[in-house]
Amino acid sequence: MALGRTISTAQLGVQAKIVRVEANVGPGLPGTYIVGLADTAISESRDRIKTAVQNSGLMWPKTKVIINLSPASMRKQGSQCDLAMTVAVLVAHGSNPKAKFHAQNTLFLGEVALDGTLLPVTGVLPALLAAKEEGIGKIVIPEGNAQEAGLVEDPSVFLAHSIDQVLRWLDGEEALPQPGLFNDENSLKLPDMRDVVGQPEARFAAEVAAAGGHHMLMIGPPGSGKSMIAERIPSLLPELSPQQMIEATAVHSVVGRTFSGPVSRAPFISPHHNVSKAALLGGGSGSPLPGAISLAHHGVLFLDEVSEIPASILDSLRTPLEYGSIRIIRSRHDVTFPAQFQLILAANPCRCGAEQPQECVCSGSARATYLNNLSGPLRDRLDMVVATHSKGAVLRSDDVEASAPIADRVAQARERAAFRWRRSGLGNLVNAHVDPHFLRRNFAATEDAMVYLGAFLAEGTISQRGCDRAIKLGWTLCDLDGEQQPNLDHIARAMELRGTTYSEVAA
Repeated sequence: MALGRTISTAQLGVQAKIVRVEANVGPGLPGTYIVGLADTAISESRDRIKTAVQNSGLMWPKTKVIINLSPASMRKQGSQCDLAMTVAVLVAHGSNPKAKFHAQNTLFLGEVALDGTLLPVTGVLPALLAAKEEGIGKIVIPEGNAQEAGLVEDPSVFLAHSIDQVLRWLDGEEALPQPGLFNDENSLKLPDMRDVVGQPEARFAAEVAAAGGHHMLMIGPPGSGKSMIAERIPSLLPELSPQQMIEATAVHSVVGRTFSGPVSRAPFISPHHNVSKAALLGGGSGSPLPGAISLAHHGVLFLDEVSEIPASILDSLRTPLEYGSIRIIRSRHDVTFPAQFQLILAANPCRCGAEQPQECVCSGSARATYLNNLSGPLRDRLDMVVATHSKGAVLRSDDVEASAPIADRVAQARERAAFRWRRSGLGNLVNAHVDPHFLRRNFAATEDAMVYLGAFLAEGTISQRGCDRAIKLGWTLCDLDGEQQPNLDHIARAMELRGTTYSEVAA
């Protein structure tokens, strides 16, 4: 009887849990048995890895093989355990004690193809973070996951192409290459704001939204540039910090969106308007997967044709907008996904899309109730409502400002805000994420501006939440102007940006 041990991981949300893999090669009828609450993908791997070993010119045991995945009470799914199970069986069947020792202290990830090559898998970055937390010093992953692994320096990561290459490395016969640290020199070019001609109000609102992390709704006729402006907001945002890059990439890694590289810029996620609640928030059968709001973590979630999305789905955004996370509770799982995103909505003024009421062919009641799926509580969480226009637009312009100078102003405004909140002990925050109670007590606007705002609050024009968001918006306008405290002009402009009603926009 011989026993081999390796380490792998199982996914639970955006976190990886360490799995201890044991392979026992002993007397009995030939056969391979996998125990430890494995799903179908893992159970089927016994035929896959046996064939891969034989096609690699290696010897598979001709006796009974039992593979145990521990802890046995935790459900495991996916193909990331293929390499760990293969190595555990081979070192158990082999006679090299050095290989056994190295294998039991190394974490292996990778799907095994029938010819013995290693295919990339999802969830590599969470696995690296879990290994670092557990003190595991060495990890072997497929070459296809190299870019993702370059985000972390520890533990030591090694890249392998095939099973036999891993075995030679364990035997000390060959050295495995290691990935270099990630650099963003070859990042994709983002769409530029110079493509958007006209729409000065909406362009300015996009700049304010980017500077303060504010949520925004754009209403205008078809073809007036709503989607173009939304798609270009990431070009106004600064590059993600190293910690933000790891957090965003970890979410994308779980769903297999990082094979082309880590997430280094603010992600832009734009699901179709028929998106389901599970696809938007996260969920699914088995282990829950992150939805669109989590894929937009530290980036932009754009919902176009928002009038076509059911109210029940839109209202489900209210909690993530407040807390920056979404909690999915199932009978066997309780998973929290990060969801610190910037929400941008776009809609036509009515079903026919007419900009002016006199041009509209819809009935009066249809036009008046067109955006009723946007509930009052959700509307209250939007910082700005902006109109776009088709009439008066220009065909071309040579003096349209590009994204670069706007991004510079946004970066300066964000740095002013971050310095202010760091000095107050809150850390690097954008204005939209500051606690409203702290803001009112310690960083209110000027006295006349607060009196002006209080008048709206007293007559019920805005709610207390709306008042807080107006102050945050005023701080962003103040930061863009380079001033020390929001004054009456800043708060008045903030109320103009957020106080426009749907009927006024449609008119």
